[in-house]
Amino acid sequence: MSESKGMKNDGTRPELAELLQSGRATFFSQFIGKRVVDKNGRILGKMKDFAIRPGEALLEVSAIVYGEGLLSEILGHDVIVGMANVSSIDKDIKLKVAMEDIPPGRLSDNEMLIRETILDKQIVDIDDLKVVRVNDVLMAWIKNSLCLVGVDVGFNGIMRRIGLMWIPERLNVLRLPEHIISWSYIEPLDPALRKVQLKIPRKNVNDLHPADIADIIEELDNKGRFTILKSLDKETAAETLEMVEPEVRSNMLQQMSAKDVASLMDNMNPDDAADILITMPKERASEILKQLCDISKGHASDIRDLMKYRENSAGGMMNTEFIYVHPDQKVSDAFAKLRALGSEIDMIYYIYVLDEKEHLVGVFSLRDLLLADPAKKVKDIMQVEVVSVLPTSSQEEVANVLSRYDLLAVPVVNNENVMLGIVTFDDALEYTLPEDIKSRLPANYHRIRRAHKV
Repeated sequence: MSESKGMKNDGTRPELAELLQSGRATFFSQFIGKRVVDKNGRILGKMKDFAIRPGEALLEVSAIVYGEGLLSEILGHDVIVGMANVSSIDKDIKLKVAMEDIPPGRLSDNEMLIRETILDKQIVDIDDLKVVRVNDVLMAWIKNSLCLVGVDVGFNGIMRRIGLMWIPERLNVLRLPEHIISWSYIEPLDPALRKVQLKIPRKNVNDLHPADIADIIEELDNKGRFTILKSLDKETAAETLEMVEPEVRSNMLQQMSAKDVASLMDNMNPDDAADILITMPKERASEILKQLCDISKGHASDIRDLMKYRENSAGGMMNTEFIYVHPDQKVSDAFAKLRALGSEIDMIYYIYVLDEKEHLVGVFSLRDLLLADPAKKVKDIMQVEVVSVLPTSSQEEVANVLSRYDLLAVPVVNNENVMLGIVTFDDALEYTLPEDIKSRLPANYHRIRRAHKV
């Protein structure tokens, strides 16, 4: 968050910082555990939550929720008391009525609890445009009402909730800056107050990494998802969709026309598009391929060929996009091709050498290319002994070849030695990891892996 956007260096808007300094604002976590007493000073229990409802401009606290006291034990559940019966909130929360006169309380349709509705929810940070978690809530007295004025998405919010904010002060350690997002940025909640999200300046979304956009999309409803997707250029939209969790992506693709899906897949790597189509019903996949054929016949053909192979075979794992040259071309020609196509292809460390009939006859690395005389011919610098696998090779065979020969990618050829594609090390690794290891990987492992390839 930059100061040019009206933010302080610590990520908190100036008006929120002023509220904190004035003492008019308090964090929700600091209310939890306060004693609740009746008008006669009898301890009724401990504060557990606030009920909130829409006010004039902000969410207002409409009731307190307490438990662990005598009345709570008698009723068998927490006690809800409207703010109209609360006389003060200071060291203790004091009620205007005696224990025996507390009216029965329950939540109305437009009321929800802070813990259930806002706390720990993942939302989209409008400034950093990243998915963040609400660790605490900032409350302030506005026109005689206790209102929700901001959400704390920083580390201090976690420390405060678990009661460890005293550690930096006692040890004389510099506290981390607050990171509070103003509630004014938050979109109106739905009628049931079930969802929380922040406004997104869509003109800036294209500047994000596709992995971050995928995170945002997963936290939105379908309307928001398609709004974001439509704001992206086609290439970014395709990369983003590849990184979205399969369940969310499947839901989105079901609601899109075959023509729109084909348009996105035209900008995907063939192996990624094939992986997605394989999970669809055959009729739907055929319809999309037909539309894609009208856009790019060659791309559709590559995808269709990949779909023929078993998922756990070299053919099922391979990518049909790679850089190749002919043996009689000059090194300078290879440089020119690398510059022209390098930004569109994931794996550019190896340049493969094919003859006129696309037989694999050699290979050289990017290092070989950089050290070679530009005037030399490719056949003078290439290695003619090329390790390769067949499209029917198992994932274990592919992994063994990559490991044994210390390769970043291995070419896939047919029985006539015609090159079909390549399997990269990271793709093979994902297929060969034991299930017990996979279960311990972060949920977004596939996204991190793809992010390094973009």
